[in-house]
Amino acid sequence: MAMISLYIWLSAVLLSVSVHGSKIYVNGWSMTIADGVRAEEGGSAVLPCSFTHPDTNLTLTGSILWYKIKPQSCIFNCTYPGPDHSQGELCENVIQRDDGNRFRFVGNLTNNDASIMMEGLSLRDAGFYLCYVELKIGRIKPKILTNLEVKAARGNIPVVSGTEGDSVTLPCIFMARDSHTLTTVTWMRKEPYQHIVTFTAQSQGTWTTGHGGNRYELIGNSEEGNASTRINQLSVRDNHTYLCLVEYRSKRNFRFYQYLIQKEVQLQVVPGTFPIVILCIPLVVKLPPLLVMWIILYKQKTRYGISLADSYLQMPKA
Repeated sequence: MAMISLYIWLSAVLLSVSVHGSKIYVNGWSMTIADGVRAEEGGSAVLPCSFTHPDTNLTLTGSILWYKIKPQSCIFNCTYPGPDHSQGELCENVIQRDDGNRFRFVGNLTNNDASIMMEGLSLRDAGFYLCYVELKIGRIKPKILTNLEVKAARGNIPVVSGTEGDSVTLPCIFMARDSHTLTTVTWMRKEPYQHIVTFTAQSQGTWTTGHGGNRYELIGNSEEGNASTRINQLSVRDNHTYLCLVEYRSKRNFRFYQYLIQKEVQLQVVPGTFPIVILCIPLVVKLPPLLVMWIILYKQKTRYGISLADSYLQMPKA
């Protein structure tokens, strides 16, 4: 039985989210991460990490690890298994727990994506994180870390309600630091984790929409910290929790830094109901014929009763 390849064929290619963050080159390898990720207490945060490696025809095995720095600890570890799975679990759909927090692999190995998602964030989760990839042909361990900022919650996660067939707006209000340039606004479905739509900034303040079609519209003024998005033609299948990922660049000390601000919102869609007038249309259509039939039967019955009475009166008396 052939060893399972690094390139695990996945049908859901849209699982991964592209980040234009800091890129590190080491011995023919490269790794791209976000310099900073900002999320709220009680919510979720995606820590992006993608990589490339020198071309090879070998079937690759290895591991993906995530570390938290100070104090240093391995918070996530998954392995590309051998033929008998003796090396550990497949990275796909791996969920690990630590002190009640939840770490889930949300990358896409077909695209060399090693991203993870942290759920149930607490203030103590704030800190620096490192993505480490080790394959049998080599390894890459970046010197640049991802700084996770966890802000105190300002209330519960927003819940938006809508009716099937209607439209609804998912709020995404954020505040970027310093002078910044917005690059993308991406919406992800949390579970199952799936890319929904990406709005990419163009010149003169315009945006292009990718993968979402006409169902999704960026209606907020992103320059004023509003990336709210409208979903049209709601379906009960849209009942999910969503993550809004706002990506922007900021220049400090002669270097560009890439940041992600993440917001969480829950959407509840109820089935549509037909108006009473529509329900009554069949009855209204059928009523006139029924009324005519009733009048005809009534007249026939009345005439039949009169005929019987006349016959009785005309009978000879005993």
